[in-house]
Amino acid sequence: MSKGRETRQRMIGVAADAVEEKGLAGTGINEVLRRSGAPRGSLYFHFPGGKDELVEAAVRFGAGRVEELMGRAAAEGGSAADVIERVIRGLADRQEAAHYTKGCPVAAVAVEAPPESDLAAACAEIYAAWEGVIADLVRAEGRPAELAGQIFALIEGALLLSRVRRSRLPLESAARAVRTLLEHP
Repeated sequence: MSKGRETRQRMIGVAADAVEEKGLAGTGINEVLRRSGAPRGSLYFHFPGGKDELVEAAVRFGAGRVEELMGRAAAEGGSAADVIERVIRGLADRQEAAHYTKGCPVAAVAVEAPPESDLAAACAEIYAAWEGVIADLVRAEGRPAELAGQIFALIEGALLLSRVRRSRLPLESAARAVRTLLEHP
C-alpha cells in the first residue's frame, strides 16, 4: 500500500472511531489529524469535500466492520435466530472491549446529519443494507420480511441502551427477544 493510501486509511479509521465515540459535532478535524499523525494538507488532498467526505468514508468503514461481523456470524450457519444472536453477541463484545465508548458506527451520524445531506443518505443506505441481511435470513425460514425491521430496531435500541447503561445486558436481552420472535410464531 502506498504511503498516501496508508495515510488516507489511517485518517478514515481514526475518524470512524472518533465519530462513533463523540458523534458528528464532537469530532474535530484537528483531533483526527493529531490522532492519525497526518499533516493538515492531507485532509483536503484525500478528502476534497472536507469533513463531510471524511465522515462519510468513516461511516462506511465502521459499517464495514459490522458487515464483517455479520458475515462471520452467517458463515457459522444455523437458524436465523442463531445467526442474529451471534451478531448481537459480537456487538456486545465490541462494546465491552471499547469500555462502552462506542455503540453503532452509524447512529451518531444518522442522528446529527442534516436530513437531505449525503451523510444522511449514506446512513440510510447502510441501514437498509443491514435490514436487508436480516430480511433475507427471516424470509429463508418462511417468516415475514417485516420482522426484519422489528429485529433491526430492537438491536439498534439495545446498542444505545447498552452504551448508556455501560452494560451488555440490554444486548443480551435483545438476543433473547429475537429468538422468541423467530422461534414462536
